[in-house]
Amino acid sequence: MSDLATALFNPKAIALIGASSDGKKNSGRPQRYLTEHGFKGKIYPVNPFHDTIQGLPAYKSVAKIEGPIDHAFLMTPSETVGELLIECAAKGASVATIYSDGFAETGVEGQARQLEIVSIAKKHGIRLVGPNSMGVINAQNGMALSVNAVLEMPELISGRVGVISQSGTVLGTLISRGAARSIGFSKLVSVGNECDLSVGEVLDLMIDDDQTDAILLFLEGIRNADAVAEAAKRAHQKQKPIIAYKLGKSEAGRKLAVSHSGALASPGRTTDAYFKRHGIIGVDMLETLFEIPPLVMGRKPRPGNRVCVVTTTGGGAAMVADRLGQQGLELVGPTEKLRERLRSLDVTIGAGPLVDLTMAGTRDGVYGAALEELLNNDECDAVVCVVGSSGQFHPELAVAPILNVAKSDKFVAAFIAPQADLSLARLAEAGIAAFRTPEACADAVASALKWNVPKPVARTTSVQVPTKDAFNERDALDLFSSLGISVVKSQKIKSASELDAEIEFPVVAKILADDIAHKSEVGGVRVGIKEVAELMQVLEEIHFSVKTALPNADADQFLIQTQEIGIAEVLLGYRLDPEVGPTVILGSGGVMAEVLDDVAIGIAPMNSEQALDLITQVKGLALIQGYRGQPKGDVGALVKAIVAISDLAIAEGAQVTEAEINPLLVKLDGQGVVALDGLVVCHP
Repeated sequence: MSDLATALFNPKAIALIGASSDGKKNSGRPQRYLTEHGFKGKIYPVNPFHDTIQGLPAYKSVAKIEGPIDHAFLMTPSETVGELLIECAAKGASVATIYSDGFAETGVEGQARQLEIVSIAKKHGIRLVGPNSMGVINAQNGMALSVNAVLEMPELISGRVGVISQSGTVLGTLISRGAARSIGFSKLVSVGNECDLSVGEVLDLMIDDDQTDAILLFLEGIRNADAVAEAAKRAHQKQKPIIAYKLGKSEAGRKLAVSHSGALASPGRTTDAYFKRHGIIGVDMLETLFEIPPLVMGRKPRPGNRVCVVTTTGGGAAMVADRLGQQGLELVGPTEKLRERLRSLDVTIGAGPLVDLTMAGTRDGVYGAALEELLNNDECDAVVCVVGSSGQFHPELAVAPILNVAKSDKFVAAFIAPQADLSLARLAEAGIAAFRTPEACADAVASALKWNVPKPVARTTSVQVPTKDAFNERDALDLFSSLGISVVKSQKIKSASELDAEIEFPVVAKILADDIAHKSEVGGVRVGIKEVAELMQVLEEIHFSVKTALPNADADQFLIQTQEIGIAEVLLGYRLDPEVGPTVILGSGGVMAEVLDDVAIGIAPMNSEQALDLITQVKGLALIQGYRGQPKGDVGALVKAIVAISDLAIAEGAQVTEAEINPLLVKLDGQGVVALDGLVVCHP
């Protein structure tokens, strides 16, 4: 264990700065909890107004403590923290957990104060947890260094699952809910504002912890995406699954986007893409977060879509099956081999989507035989065992066959339909993922089957982005062309008389202005123009329409383009997401992009395999893959275009915050793709 991990989780001496003699107050709880839960190290309460606190000698200042300290817990006003950190460092502290508030969360002054304590800590060699941290708990050695009232419980259940939370109160939620299910944890950290020690760094410490086999993340935001990604890669190498529940999947962030693709890149989709790229298991239910670990611990990712549900209670199984279907999973019914084996046991079952053993499944040997066949079935990726009333009244019999498959390579989950604490406890003790609700069970199985190996992409490119104040459409198309994407033949003009002969009719005419992102919304686009005379009239109409909508706009330049023909229009976009970084958005193209809302998101940069996977996720693009005999589009060219635009993530020069080709025209197989319209927004 590293020195940092030792100081964080296994300190020999803790200073409680601002400790209270009243053990019921927040500032008095850490000392009481450490004592009650059996912390074996030294505890130094610091308070200038007391000689003793809760039976221990109190110290007027940190400097008065007679021995060295490893970990300091600060509960004093924010303006005192900086000076106290210097004193703690002088006493040998490697880590300070800051419970105090009044920092970045309060505004500009608080942000400045937070930057100041980070600078002080760096100068004096002390790492910070928080501010706004509710503490650090090591359930394996009694280090209950927290103000969380959940520690009022007489005993902490120790387990092998770590927890890192940006919400301090959620530590208590997980501990209390877990205890009700006989689920324990190893180490729990409330990271607060993450001014210094980040989720990624704490992840690294838990990955190296021999007493932790899986890590749960409760995230309000992703503050250091690269650090978390690197830790996730190491976690996979050590076979320690990371499971994340993230808040903030609302639509609010869309409204700030300029491009259609930015508007379509909802926080939920973007987070899911980030988790997928880096091999993190994302869950959408709090129940699933702490019930899923046994499903994936000790196993490797094995993505799939096929689930067998075996049951003795049709109603309970139907609830799970219904939720699995909502998650897009395929139910696999009994094979003829399974039915034949059951017939040898005098059990006859139907051929429906469930393996319904009926009450005959409670007979000795029947359930176990069915499970054995299902686990050996190559057409089944996961098995859900649903137990009925026997789980409540005969726990010694109901779950016995399930206990024997705890070491299966396949994902095996159990849902107990009635309230059956003893059965759940037996399953948990055996390492079987057991669920109290059909929703949590089905969602856990779906999340496990989406789990994959982290797939980082080498960052190699020579793309250069010009440094410009603004990009008009012509500039955007030039940039896409430099990426290797074919663009429509076009010419910038002020009047129809300037049109070159190489621009063949019919043509498309567009307003060309740096400050007009969506030309069609102001009447700035006309298609199907067949001759010069018509073009002259159209340019006048566009000018009038744009000036009517935007009186101050520059409406004197136009872009004339050859009208291309293809079989499908695609939206291909790039966005620098504020949380997870560079992303690629692919969806149905044209003005219907936001209406159809049929998109997929990947993390940039991407390779060809990932680009092809993105295409398969967009339902509307099934047509270009030859769906039901439709003419096949040039999927290979689309893959190359996706990879090319993803390289904006590693381009030199100006930082692109949004880019979009809408539409990107897909032609017949072998004829390529062509960008018809472009938008680029760079960092100011």
